Amino acid sequence: MSKEPSGPNARQRSDRAHRRILLGSNVAFAVCALAWVSYTAPNLTSPAIPQVAGRISRGERYDPDQLRQIIAENLPSARRQCGAKTMRELLLLQLAIADESIRSSNLKQADTDIEAVASSSRALLLCAPSEGLGWLGSYWAAIRQEGFGPRTSAFLGLSYQLAPHEAWLQLIRAPLALRVYRALPPELKTNAVEDFADIFKARLFPSAAAFYQAAAAGARADLLDRTCAAPEADRRLFQRYVTDKGLQLRHPCYQNDERPAYLKD
Repeated sequence: MSKEPSGPNARQRSDRAHRRILLGSNVAFAVCALAWVSYTAPNLTSPAIPQVAGRISRGERYDPDQLRQIIAENLPSARRQCGAKTMRELLLLQLAIADESIRSSNLKQADTDIEAVASSSRALLLCAPSEGLGWLGSYWAAIRQEGFGPRTSAFLGLSYQLAPHEAWLQLIRAPLALRVYRALPPELKTNAVEDFADIFKARLFPSAAAFYQAAAAGARADLLDRTCAAPEADRRLFQRYVTDKGLQLRHPCYQNDERPAYLKD
């Protein structure tokens, strides 16, 4: 005749079974969690993204195919998570790609890249409506797709309204606005000149000289007016960068040395 298990032994076996169930559940949960992370955030913390974006905002250039690969690997997860910081950095990469494309003879690729800028800008603004770069990206794409008009002017205005003095954004925005200076309404003309003045005050003279070179002829006197109160040493340094680009500053606040180069210094 068999005996019923004693109370303590039954409880021990029951406890072991319970622990095995808990362990199995924990393992299953961990596997699911890892799968979820791999689905939602692959490469989202890749250190290459902010580094490359920062260098691009300072004017460095990269191979477009490498930038496309970074975007392809990271943009889907950034959009799913509405990761505004990563989406902003990837938009900078997309702008660099499109800028290279429009300089090439491949018009089909240029159209594709311009639309990618528009799409990335819209996606960023859906997650972060106050992102100045999102509105600037929308302006950049729209002015190439439909030309300058009330809609594109509104995009540029929102960029200024939401990010008036962010230096890294001004480095991108100023030459875009100064090229269409004559078409801008008065408020945006003032904003564009202010971009230039901020960069000049920060003593970023190579960039300020590049802005002056890119500016429409009607904008140049307005830009130079904003430099008259600067120290003479700053104005001379700025003038040197401008003359290195083959331009002369004809303005009351600047003296031109018309002598041949061999007589100077």
